[in-house]
Amino acid sequence: MGFAATALRMSSGVIVWGLHFAAIYGITGLACARAAPQAALIGVAVATLFAVALLLPIVVSGWRRRQEFESCFAAAVGALALLAVIWEALPALWVPTCG
Repeated sequence: MGFAATALRMSSGVIVWGLHFAAIYGITGLACARAAPQAALIGVAVATLFAVALLLPIVVSGWRRRQEFESCFAAAVGALALLAVIWEALPALWVPTCG
């Protein structure tokens, strides 16, 4: 496996987290601008489920091949990204969206 593919695999968790971060704040901003706070809640939930669905295979495949450093690193970064995605989505459930 080449350097670019290895680097992409090792940083895939951070990439998914960054896309989720941008998506939920973009969705929330648009929903609040259009006075539709329920749309923000639905959008954040869908984006979070999509991000979790992308991160779980990264963590599981990295954990299964944990004898390799790159796979172990990808699993650890993916697990931290999964935690970050959940941490970002929690305020949408507890705090009024367009307060």
